[in-house]
Amino acid sequence: MSPTVKREPHNRIPTGLSVYDRDYSGKFKRLIVVNHPDKTCEEQMVPGSGQTVAEYNPEYEPTASVVETVYRDKLDNEVENWTWIDLDELAKTASEAGLTTYSYPAPRLKSTTASLPNSVKTHRELLCYESARMMNLAATIEHPNKFQEPTMWSNYKKRVNGDVEMSKILKENQYQLKENRGICTYCNRESDTTFDHIIPQDKEGPDKISNMVPACQACNSSKSNKNLIDWHQEHEMPIDRVVLGKYIKIKWEEFEREDKLDKPMPQPIQERWSGLELTRRLSQSLSLSS
Repeated sequence: MSPTVKREPHNRIPTGLSVYDRDYSGKFKRLIVVNHPDKTCEEQMVPGSGQTVAEYNPEYEPTASVVETVYRDKLDNEVENWTWIDLDELAKTASEAGLTTYSYPAPRLKSTTASLPNSVKTHRELLCYESARMMNLAATIEHPNKFQEPTMWSNYKKRVNGDVEMSKILKENQYQLKENRGICTYCNRESDTTFDHIIPQDKEGPDKISNMVPACQACNSSKSNKNLIDWHQEHEMPIDRVVLGKYIKIKWEEFEREDKLDKPMPQPIQERWSGLELTRRLSQSLSLSS
């Protein structure tokens, strides 16, 4: 049974984020999110076409949210120092520069950081990269008017070099108690919840709060004893920051015990993580460092 997910697109792909069209088969092109209209695909008209976004995208739900984008290379060429402007003004600035805005169903877009860079080769680099992605997503919500991409790479390098330590698992537990009461951490829907083991006990997951999150019956049953990342990828679900934060810290401790942090990742591990989308609640706290 597939879980029904309730996620707002700006929690996953906020304004200013670099994304790509997952359905485009031509040469890879980066897009920049410039606006989140308060309309669904069946309500949003495509300028000059007489058709809605839903009519252009019949394979997506007509009630899906719309995300407006422009091409990154066009924005770089036509708007000088755009990364320094207030992101609330990004759509207006792009329009005034004569750039074409493209409207997409939110599920059609993926963040470019979801793909693992070729430079990420070890278990340490993998976990530091995903932690930096979480930090970046948090920063875009805490500071929605500021372009955050350079901060992510700076944070990643600091983590790999040991200048920023992995925060303690206690922080994720505090977020969970504050944010996830009566809400399924996986699908974000209000529900009667029970605690689910992120790493199943029959896969040597500890029976501790550091390995548990509130989950509805549907998600708990669907996930069962599957790997957390595999399950999210199977259902094309963005993974919540609280869940991923706990998972990363458990895996960090595991790799550290087994002296694997600086060992190369096997190919199946790279494939498991590639394309993983992140999300978080607007009220979740920013700080991920100790």
